[in-house]
Amino acid sequence: MYPGGNYQLLIEKIDVFIRRYYINKLLRGLIFWGAVLFTGYIVATLSEYLGHFTAFFRTLIFYSFILLNLVIIARLVLPPLLAYLKLGNTISHQQAAEIIGQHFSEVQDKLLNTLQLKALVSQNPQHSQLIEASIDQKIETLRPVRFPTAVNLRENVKQLKWVVIPVTLILLLAIIAPAILTEGTRRLIKHNQYFAPVAPFKFVVLNGKLSATQGDDFKLDIKLKGDQLPTSLYIETDDHTFKLEKHGVSSFSYQFTNLQKNTTFRLSGGGFTSDKYLVVINARPSLLHFDAALTYPAYLHKRNETISNAGDLNIPAGTVVNWKLHTQHADQLLLEVNGRRHQLDPSADDEFNYSERIVKPSAYLLKPLSKQVSHTDSASYQINVIADEMPVINAVEKEDSVSMKALYFNGKIQDDHGFSSLRFHYTVKSADQKSKAISYSQPVKADLGRTESDFFYFWNIKDLKAQPGDHISYYFEVADNDAVAGPKTARTPERELDMPTEQQIATELNNGTQQVKQKMESAAKLAAQLEREAQRLNQNLLNKSSLSFDEKKQVEDLLQKRKDLDALVKEVQDDNKKNSYNRQQNQKQSPQVTEMQNQMDKLLQDLLDPQTKEMLQQLQQLLQQEQKDATRDELSKMQTDNKSLKKELDRMLELYKKMEFDQKMNQNINQLDQLADQQQKLADQAQQQGANKQDLQQQQDKIKQDFQDVKKSLDELKKSAEQMENQPKMDDTAKDEQQIDQQMDKSAEELSKNDMKKASKSQQSAAQQMQQLGRKLKKDSEDQQGDEESVNAQQLRELLKSLVNSSFQQEKLMQTFKATNPSDPNYVAYSQQQKDIKDNLKTAEDTLYSLSKRVPQIQSTVNQEISSINDHISKAIDNLGDRRTAEANKNQQYAMTAMNNLALMLNEVLDQLQNAMKNAKGGKGKQKQSMAQLSQMQQQLNNNMQKMREQMQQGNKGQSAQQGQQGQSEQLARMARQQQMIRQALEQYNRNELKDGKNGAGNLDKIAKQMEQTENDLVNRRISEESLKRQQQIQTRLLEAEKAEQEREQDKQRQSQAGKDTPPGYIKALQDYQQLKVKQTEQLKTVSPELNLYYKQKVKKYFDQLNGK
Repeated sequence: MYPGGNYQLLIEKIDVFIRRYYINKLLRGLIFWGAVLFTGYIVATLSEYLGHFTAFFRTLIFYSFILLNLVIIARLVLPPLLAYLKLGNTISHQQAAEIIGQHFSEVQDKLLNTLQLKALVSQNPQHSQLIEASIDQKIETLRPVRFPTAVNLRENVKQLKWVVIPVTLILLLAIIAPAILTEGTRRLIKHNQYFAPVAPFKFVVLNGKLSATQGDDFKLDIKLKGDQLPTSLYIETDDHTFKLEKHGVSSFSYQFTNLQKNTTFRLSGGGFTSDKYLVVINARPSLLHFDAALTYPAYLHKRNETISNAGDLNIPAGTVVNWKLHTQHADQLLLEVNGRRHQLDPSADDEFNYSERIVKPSAYLLKPLSKQVSHTDSASYQINVIADEMPVINAVEKEDSVSMKALYFNGKIQDDHGFSSLRFHYTVKSADQKSKAISYSQPVKADLGRTESDFFYFWNIKDLKAQPGDHISYYFEVADNDAVAGPKTARTPERELDMPTEQQIATELNNGTQQVKQKMESAAKLAAQLEREAQRLNQNLLNKSSLSFDEKKQVEDLLQKRKDLDALVKEVQDDNKKNSYNRQQNQKQSPQVTEMQNQMDKLLQDLLDPQTKEMLQQLQQLLQQEQKDATRDELSKMQTDNKSLKKELDRMLELYKKMEFDQKMNQNINQLDQLADQQQKLADQAQQQGANKQDLQQQQDKIKQDFQDVKKSLDELKKSAEQMENQPKMDDTAKDEQQIDQQMDKSAEELSKNDMKKASKSQQSAAQQMQQLGRKLKKDSEDQQGDEESVNAQQLRELLKSLVNSSFQQEKLMQTFKATNPSDPNYVAYSQQQKDIKDNLKTAEDTLYSLSKRVPQIQSTVNQEISSINDHISKAIDNLGDRRTAEANKNQQYAMTAMNNLALMLNEVLDQLQNAMKNAKGGKGKQKQSMAQLSQMQQQLNNNMQKMREQMQQGNKGQSAQQGQQGQSEQLARMARQQQMIRQALEQYNRNELKDGKNGAGNLDKIAKQMEQTENDLVNRRISEESLKRQQQIQTRLLEAEKAEQEREQDKQRQSQAGKDTPPGYIKALQDYQQLKVKQTEQLKTVSPELNLYYKQKVKKYFDQLNGK
């Protein structure tokens, strides 16, 4: 085989030749291109410089020059370059061999034949060795030949002259006349631009920059330089020509107005024109629109909102404003708030954002900025901050109608957004100023979530445990819910009160008692006057056929006076209730005095009979109808009623005097006990070492002064006792008082001598004597009370016995008249017996009235009942005189029934007196009867009635008819009295516990009426099957009431703490407040919800004025 390396070497030598071949062609192309390029450049620039061609011709030359160069490069430069890089088509090895053979004579066709023989190896493999030997031989002959030398690169140097000549010419022109090259080149490059002929003068633009802001005016300043200057100058813009304003020989100006876009212009003058100038218009940055997103403080409970293009804002304090600003042609945005500058960068394309919390009125400025525009427009706005207003509070103070230590407050709080708290503050300062003042605060219930709320507050000063003489200041304070600047507070004016001393309390209570007495006396006098006037008027009408105008006027005046009397009695009731309550709350009283107060309260409350009001209304109607006879009847009733009222008022007055005496005596006893304690403490202080002499003397003087007040009060009591109808006995206490004075004087003298030991001994002696005097007064009072109760009880027993005897006599006489013929001669004698009964009852009436002035347990109905008895007996006597037996029997029956009722009442009073006497001796007395006790008593009575019915059915065997009838009458009377006692106890229970007979305890009023029917049956000796059924119904209802009582007691235990120490006027004050709230709510319903806030506030203000707030 032939050595393949020789052939490969031959191929590489051919490849080197090919590369050198293309380098030679590339050099020739570059030289030719350079010659054309530089020559064409010289020709084009020189032609343009000398010829001042038009833009069209310059454009033709420019693009022709470019096209010519591109063609040369494409034909002569790019092909050999690509072939050298072996890109694209190149000559083959055979073509290269032919070129080499033509250049070297010794080669001729040898190189070509070698390449052809190599091709035959693959075609004739059987002759491959012979062919390879031939190839190898030829290669050896060609080895010395250097193929690349076939291409002579030096020949290209001769062609460089075509490049050097134009380049040299260009250099010479650049040195000698550079304007030819620069001007020609500039005009050819800016072939589209017009180039004016060179003028003998220059157009000089004096403006530093040919630029303006969009929409602005621009002043162009021109100056001409040269020897020959035109007289006028013109400016050409967009096919318009304007003459410039001349300033001197060479200065001109022109004003562009409201430039909106880039403006091209050129100047002309003297037949010459300048180059074109461009006034660049910089776009003005502008604020297109903006939104303000308002985030309100949470406590306002106001929905957030976004306001578009709202420059001036009215917002609540603390609102967060987030501005979103949309601009055009702005690089930045200046936002200035109250002098604080914020230069904002865009958050998005032409969008800026800024957020700030506004708490005070502010001014803000918006100014878009641009790098090209120095002066831009700005917009200024105001932010009006709606500050959270101060809360407003008003409170009206009202004293309790009864209690001295209770205040009520009706108030209103107002704010624009609501409240965080409402509290009642008070400070207690001690009277001696020794201890530090203590402040307290209590929350007050109100609807804090609203912008306006009413409140009601009850202040029980008794709960403060303040001492007499302490100073108290108090006020209400409301805080709004301002979450921005913090809650703001408002207060009511601070009010003050001083706790009354014990002496002041006693004085006020005594004054109240005197006021009740005076009003009671006035009422009694007025009742007596009304009784006389009614009697006189009734007599005047006796013989009149009709009512004259004057008589009608007299009746009307009488009615008005009766209304005035009722009003005065109501004042007595209210004043007594107030005085009694405050005395129980502020003074220590004995159980006897407390019981008497309660009894007096009840008696006074029962003074005004509801039937009296109906009687007055009936009299008013009869007066309008001019019914003379009926008017006389009602006047008679009114006269009787006034008489009863006058007697009851006189009785009340006497009882009140007795109660006042007992109260003052009790007050003096308590005062003596207190003074004794103070004197004993002072004696103990005097025995201590280092005791302050001056302080001891001052305390001793104070005790002595207080004792003098007690002495004065005791003297006044003695004088009061002398003026009372039933004068209480008072032992002489002058000797005891003198001894106490002597011991206190002695103590003061020893203190002045600084002899503390003897002073203490005298003080102890004075204290002991005060205690003895107090015990003595208390014992005398209790003994006298016991003696009086014994006498009263004895008189009551005798009166009750006399009344029962009169009842039996009346019953017997009534039966006698039933069996006696009116023509019987004994009829007159029997009538005389009726008169005797009347005389006895008249004496009983006087005795009972006198007794009622001493015994408050006797109800007003007792005196009314005995008056009714005497009225019926008088009518019976009249009917007997006319021999109208049937009518007389009716009157006798009514009188007997009234006697039995009265006997039951007096028996109950007697029981109360006996129980009171037991209490005075240490017994427990009569407890309040429970429903279970009443039920048990009723069951026992039912059993007795059942037995009595059986006896009445069987008859009275073994006894005379008269004895049997009398025995049954006594038993029936006893049972009627028992039923009445049960009924009265039930009614008392109803008043004390249930108030109105409701609340699930059964219909107690209905039970009482059924019991009253039973009483009538027993009095009339009727025990029927219907009566027994009624009794069973009563028993069943009492058992239901007993069960309800047990449930109610459990409720009371749960609620006792809540209602503790609530003054009597609390319910009334609370009801008044609730009624006002309902009224305001109804008024607000009339306000249209569509009204804005301003008008709603006006309507509320009107309603407040209307309601008297």
